Amino acid sequence: MTGEAAGHTENTIMSEIIEKSASSTTNTAPLSATEIAENQLGEITWVSSTQGFCECPGKNRHTNQDGRKDCVVYLDRIPSLHCVHSSCAPAIVEANKRLRAAILNGSQDSTPRKLTAEDKAKLKEREGQERLRQRAAKSLPQVLANHQWTYDQIIADSPVQLSRDEEDHWRLLLEKFEPDDVIWIGDRFHSGKPEHAKHFKTAAQWLKESSVPGPLVCPVSFKNNSTARSNDNVLVRRFLVVESDTLAKDQVGAVFRWLKDRVGLELVAIVDTAGKSLHGWFRYPQHEYQEDELKLVLPALECDPKLFTPSQPVRLPGALRDGKRQKLVYLAKEVTSE
Repeated sequence: MTGEAAGHTENTIMSEIIEKSASSTTNTAPLSATEIAENQLGEITWVSSTQGFCECPGKNRHTNQDGRKDCVVYLDRIPSLHCVHSSCAPAIVEANKRLRAAILNGSQDSTPRKLTAEDKAKLKEREGQERLRQRAAKSLPQVLANHQWTYDQIIADSPVQLSRDEEDHWRLLLEKFEPDDVIWIGDRFHSGKPEHAKHFKTAAQWLKESSVPGPLVCPVSFKNNSTARSNDNVLVRRFLVVESDTLAKDQVGAVFRWLKDRVGLELVAIVDTAGKSLHGWFRYPQHEYQEDELKLVLPALECDPKLFTPSQPVRLPGALRDGKRQKLVYLAKEVTSE
C-alpha cells in the first residue's frame, strides 16, 4: 500500500496564489474552519479535527453508484475537497475555490500569501494519499470476490477450536494482552469519575473475576491509576479492531482475510458482537506509515474509522447483548510479543 508521486487534476488550482480580501472588523467571534466548511458543504461526518466525509457538491454528475464516504474534506493547512468519482471534477474544483476563499477570508490574518514549499509538499503528499483512498474504494468488489471468507468458514478456520462455554470467551481474549496491561472494561458511562477506577485493572487481575466483568472493552493498555477512558490515558495500543456498519458478516470476512494475507497484519481474534457486525482484532501496526495508510484505506473499504480512536470501546465476548451472547468465532493460538 504505497502512494504514487504522479500529478493531480487540480494542480493549477493548488499552485495558484491564495489571497484573502480585507474584512471589516466586527464584534462577532470568527467562525471556525469546521463551521465554515459545514456552511459551504452541508453536513459533514468528522473523523478527526481536520478530516470528514460529506455529500459531493457534484453528486448529480456521478455516473456510478454513490457511497457514504466517496467525498472527503481535509482542513489541515490548505483546505481540500476530494471525491472518488471523476465525473464531478469541475464541481470539485469550484467547491475548492469557494471553500478556501471562505476559510481564508474568515481568518484573522489578513496578509495575502503564496503557497510555501511546505504547503506544496503537503499538498503533494495529500494527493498521493487521495489516490490511494480512491484505489481502495474501487478495489472493494475485487477484495470481496477474491478473498471470500464467510462466517461459517471463519469458524471452521479458527486455529483454536472454541468451546461452547461462550460466557468464558472474554478470558480467551484477555489472555492475548500482556498480564500487566491495564485494561478498561465496563459500560459506556463507566469513565471519568474517581469511582470508575475499579473499571481499570490489569489483565491478570481481571482474569481472577468469576464472570464476565462488562459488555465493553478497549483494545489498549491504559496508564496506571487511570479513572477516565480517554486518549490521553492510553499507554500502549495493543490491537486494531476492524468492523463495518455496511458490510454483512459474510462480506467483512473478506476484508479481514485481505488484511491478514495481503497486508500482513496479524489476526488475533474475531468477535461476533451479537448484532449485525463482526469485529476483527489485529495486532496494532508497528510502523507509522502503515497506520497512516490503513486510516485511508479502511474507510474506503466501508470499515468504521472511529475504531482508530485509541479509547474507543468495543464489544467484549462473553457478555450478553439484548439477550444474545457476544462470542469469539476465531482465535489465534499465539500473538507475537513486542
